[in-house]
Amino acid sequence: MKTQHFFTHKNNVTSINITLFHYQYLVYLSNTRFNGNISLTIDYLLKKYLVYLYKISQAPTKRTLTATYQPRTYNYVIRKIQIQPTYWGKLGELRLFLGYSISLLIRIMLDWEMQQEGNPVTPIFLIPNLNPDEQIIYANIQSGNNYSYNNRINHINLEVYSLFSCPAA
Repeated sequence: MKTQHFFTHKNNVTSINITLFHYQYLVYLSNTRFNGNISLTIDYLLKKYLVYLYKISQAPTKRTLTATYQPRTYNYVIRKIQIQPTYWGKLGELRLFLGYSISLLIRIMLDWEMQQEGNPVTPIFLIPNLNPDEQIIYANIQSGNNYSYNNRINHINLEVYSLFSCPAA
């Protein structure tokens, strides 16, 4: 079993493949709510929409650990963003768990956020409904800025076991 401990305040430069419309909304959201900090914007989106992302996961049905990438369009541009490695790592692991690329995960969450704010957008996925049992289970998911993370993947039957604990030990 691999154990990772992340404590960082340094931002790394990486790139995402996203429409200009979604990128502008990401920048707008980070400038208006998080003083231009894209890491905090990603953290906000993950905390708000993680339970819904679990509902649209396709990894169990695909029987593979590779990600499905965004539908091809000529409107996508590659944009560089500065993000803390902890948040990029969360997105990287979600890529394996959910079966979608990091750029697509960001776009899905931005679509849902725009819908919540009443902006006209046609999302790739409609935001799923949660039944009361799922709401209770998902309400117990603990999130934070620093975390300890244990991960085990069984490639024979494609089972993934992960343990997040907050704060990191």
